[in-house]
Amino acid sequence: MLKVQNVYKSYPKAGSLFKKNRFTVLSGISFEIKEGECVGLIGESGSGKSTLSRLIMDLEKPDEGTITLEGESIPVWKKKNPGEISVVFQDYTSSVNPRFTVEEAIIEPMLVKENIAKTATKVTQLLDRVALPSKLLQRYPHELSGGQLQRVCIARAISTNPRFIILDEAISSLDVSVQAQILDLLKELRADLNLTYLFIAHDLQAVASLCDKVLFLYKGKIEEELLVTDLAKTENQYAKKLVSSVITFD
Repeated sequence: MLKVQNVYKSYPKAGSLFKKNRFTVLSGISFEIKEGECVGLIGESGSGKSTLSRLIMDLEKPDEGTITLEGESIPVWKKKNPGEISVVFQDYTSSVNPRFTVEEAIIEPMLVKENIAKTATKVTQLLDRVALPSKLLQRYPHELSGGQLQRVCIARAISTNPRFIILDEAISSLDVSVQAQILDLLKELRADLNLTYLFIAHDLQAVASLCDKVLFLYKGKIEEELLVTDLAKTENQYAKKLVSSVITFD
């Protein structure tokens, strides 16, 4: 479904007067995600994870390289398949307009594909799908807990019947017990709706729980690519350091 080929991305250095004075965030990134697969992208803060998600969403352009969905450029694919790529961000408080009710927040992306008359019943169904009661429909973001608001963001992300969802640090701001609940929800949705995920995180345990394959991103480069079942076999020092926090090596 997704193919990233030799992607580079850099930005001008702060305070520099010269256009050529830049720092590189991503350097030669290449990987693929098959339909129905969940791929985890793990790395430290500043490794380039969120930059990569913005490039895949076509919010920014790479300096070099290509990113395609089903063989087509992102803008062309999105135009042909409206609503079929979604994203859930880390900061659920800024992801939802504070002036919108829960109902309005979920309806907003649905209007890309449907008229307002068709959305009312579906919104209630979406809340039920993410295990939230319909009594929350007229509440505002500040009246919800973090876990509830992130479930609203997930309901919104699946409201357009997407095939591919980017989860950009979608659980990292939540309490550990709530993280487990959201991971279970994401597993259930993936199975029921045949979703494809790119799960971006810095917690290997969460990635291993949800994903089929893991990409280790370090200083803008993919250091290792492994099936979750092969994590203990890594020989890469950076990957081994992260894996050792979850698996004890002899």
